[in-house]
Amino acid sequence: MIRFVVLSCLLASVFGANLKFFPKPKLDGRIVGGYVINIQDAPYQLSLQRYNWHICGASLISDSYILTAAHCTSGSTADSFTVRAESSFHGRDGVVHKIKRIIQHPQFDYSTIDYDFSILELETPVTFNERLRPIGLPEQDEDVPDNTALLVSGWGNTQNSQESREHLRAAIVPKSNDKVCNTAYKAYGGITPRMICAGLPQGGKDACQGDSGGPLAHEDVLVGVVSWGYGCAVPGYPGVYSRVASVRDWIRTSTNI
Repeated sequence: MIRFVVLSCLLASVFGANLKFFPKPKLDGRIVGGYVINIQDAPYQLSLQRYNWHICGASLISDSYILTAAHCTSGSTADSFTVRAESSFHGRDGVVHKIKRIIQHPQFDYSTIDYDFSILELETPVTFNERLRPIGLPEQDEDVPDNTALLVSGWGNTQNSQESREHLRAAIVPKSNDKVCNTAYKAYGGITPRMICAGLPQGGKDACQGDSGGPLAHEDVLVGVVSWGYGCAVPGYPGVYSRVASVRDWIRTSTNI
């Protein structure tokens, strides 16, 4: 799903003082500064596809449920989606599964990208193997210490013509300080308690469009869902992810897991 292209200067010129904050910037399209991995390295990684076209990443959290970003599914019906599993490529190999139901977080706000979570129920439960395994979930409000090394993965563009976006890629990014991240995005309304940031201060590694909805993991625990950010790997602007620990109770209530 397209992460936000910054239109703030244009909007500011049109709306002037009536605009309290610039719109949240959507990601513009790539895992940057990453490396090729195989699906066995992240067997929870799925390609979310709409009418057989890769639009977002997603994470397997049980044999019947998937977690992705609400902005990837908002306004669409379950029968328009499938997920490709067990493949290092979003366009071939593996197994394609149909979606039975979408459970979008009831407080999702497209204008602020808050509560950016959707649970998808598979039409048929899957069988686990070395290429398909659920990722663990954190406890409600479980914290991630600053500078913790986190793994983000997906099929977004790479900013390098010699690097294919067809093959699954990953990057290791450190968890950013919440206050520092909030200050960086002050012009866009800052971040909320449902958000977590990660990225190198100097830039160079990040996730973007095509990676939206995908996993931010720490030791096989899903700590974040790729959500939004300013550009990709831009110095001073870490990627913003939906904080899974902030909605753990909602996930449990919705899925019994």
